[in-house]
Amino acid sequence: MSKKQVIGAILGIVLGLGVALMTPPEGLSVKAMWALGIFVWGVTYLIFEVAPDYIVTIAMCSMWPLFKTVPFITAFSFFADPTWWLMVGALGIGVAASKSGLLRRIALMVMKIAPATFKGQTLALMGAGVLIAPLIPSITAKAAICSPLSVGISDAMGYQRKTQGPSGLFAAMMVGFVCTGPSFLSASFLCYMIKSFLPKDVAAQFHWMQWFIAMIPWTIVLLVLSFFAIQFLYKPEEKDSLPAGYAAEQLAKMGPMSRIEKITLAVLLIGLLLWMTEMLHGIAAVLIALFGLVALLAGKVYDRPDFKSGIPWDAVVFIGTIVGISYVFPYLKIDKWMGVVLGPVLTPLVSNPYLFVGGLAVAIYLIRFVLVSQVATLTIFPVMLTPFAVQAGVNPWIVGIIVFASMNVWNVFYQNTTYLAAFYAAQGAVEHKHMVKLSVAYMIISLLGFLISVPYWQMMGLIR
Repeated sequence: MSKKQVIGAILGIVLGLGVALMTPPEGLSVKAMWALGIFVWGVTYLIFEVAPDYIVTIAMCSMWPLFKTVPFITAFSFFADPTWWLMVGALGIGVAASKSGLLRRIALMVMKIAPATFKGQTLALMGAGVLIAPLIPSITAKAAICSPLSVGISDAMGYQRKTQGPSGLFAAMMVGFVCTGPSFLSASFLCYMIKSFLPKDVAAQFHWMQWFIAMIPWTIVLLVLSFFAIQFLYKPEEKDSLPAGYAAEQLAKMGPMSRIEKITLAVLLIGLLLWMTEMLHGIAAVLIALFGLVALLAGKVYDRPDFKSGIPWDAVVFIGTIVGISYVFPYLKIDKWMGVVLGPVLTPLVSNPYLFVGGLAVAIYLIRFVLVSQVATLTIFPVMLTPFAVQAGVNPWIVGIIVFASMNVWNVFYQNTTYLAAFYAAQGAVEHKHMVKLSVAYMIISLLGFLISVPYWQMMGLIR
């Protein structure tokens, strides 16, 4: 263990016991204090990365019934929740899209029709990212697969590595494939995590189409302003001309669509269409995802070893356990207590939606310099802020989506694991100091997108 991990391990135990042994304040029981103490222990271990996240949360959920704070079935309730199975099915479909080569083929097809210039290929990479975003619920997988694609285009255009040209194309890939993660429910498993934290009645509102509709203003602002920001920040010094027929040549190397690509494409298109029209036909999204997964397995698009290794089961288990908080806290009335305690202090801030939205985004930007874990960030703040957000008439989905979008920055190298996956997949074509400019631009653009969304959300009834 590193020095940081040793400090975190000791601090977690001290803080956890300190909270657990406190005299319960009015509104909380002894069991609630022990549950909170275990939660503080778990969060501390996540922040200091004392052990892998899924190990910490399995231990946390196991300690709740061990110390008789809640029944076992309550601590692990999310594994019987439709949202967990929806995530499993969607991730399973994403495995097929990644393995089959369909993702790369779609990206190349978009690039084929785009102008063979820096501006044209910037649009192509962003457009491909938007098309592919709702098909694969892992922004890390999409970034790792498509980062080399941006490098290939850069090399073909004759750009010298670690200069403006490759940096700009990499930036376009990041915007299209990574930054659009919050735009679609099915674009990231973290979106399913947000949904699972919502109160049941609120979660039921946010089917695929409702999520997409609510994110339209932010997504438009993101794409339009990011395009112009890339042209301003990364204008190539070299001549920007992609060789004629580059994308067609790459597609030709892939050959005709294989059987598994065709099956995968059919499942993806049918699944996406059914998700989008869930309100019309009434078939639950979880059933659509699971039947899609069954079709891919039955069609032998991938086999048992792929099923075991392709789906990130550690992440699936982690989410299933960390979301236990959303069951444990209401069971012990901790959420109501937090609303009563924090309400008088924080409700005045929420009463001004522009102040709340802007303040929360900026707070997450600053906190991410200290709180490195993205998942810990996405766990702590929605749980903490949901009770008083509800009291103030702000839909708690807004809290979750602002936290998700705002934590997706890479101002310093260690902040964002998805960015790191894309950066290393670029194999030295870009430098971090160049990509910080995009991170800062994204922070400004995302904040502006949320502020513009406020009156839109008010019209939708998400802010009263």
